[in-house]
Amino acid sequence: MNIYYIDINEFKNMHDKDFLNDYADKNFNSEKRFWEYSIGRYLIKNVAKKIYKIEDTTIVVNKNGKPEFENSDLNFCLSHSKDYVIACFDEHSCGIDIEYAKERDIEKLSQHYGQNFENSDKFYTFWTLKEASYKLGTQVKDSYTAIFKNEYYLSVVSDIIFDKNINPIQIK
Repeated sequence: MNIYYIDINEFKNMHDKDFLNDYADKNFNSEKRFWEYSIGRYLIKNVAKKIYKIEDTTIVVNKNGKPEFENSDLNFCLSHSKDYVIACFDEHSCGIDIEYAKERDIEKLSQHYGQNFENSDKFYTFWTLKEASYKLGTQVKDSYTAIFKNEYYLSVVSDIIFDKNINPIQIK
């Protein structure tokens, strides 16, 4: 499994909005959503072409509602939070979630989810694993959670046991 990411603010300094129009295949109600979605599509398509040598990067939504390449078996999953868009790629099904760690009412979240979160670390680990598992769309066989850029929680899951030697690579 490989993980790639884009720093949204750095990307905006290097590219204007017109650059992303080819990646925005729908209309958006907010500027923020346009940037997140379009940068996500840029990340997926460019990594597929440059790293995995996939010529046709047409993305379709499968019967389960999960985006996939129309003409490739390469699996991917995308997530974004605050300043980053991040994606995992693998031969097998994968799921990913990233979440900016902001102040939360841990007691209230514990009650809401019927859990006993001792601290925000426990909550964010739970939350990112829950979201990544949902995106996987099948039974989780293995998972990995880490702190990303000192302020984010990152979880990836797979339907197979995978190598945990994960080092996210920045794409510009």
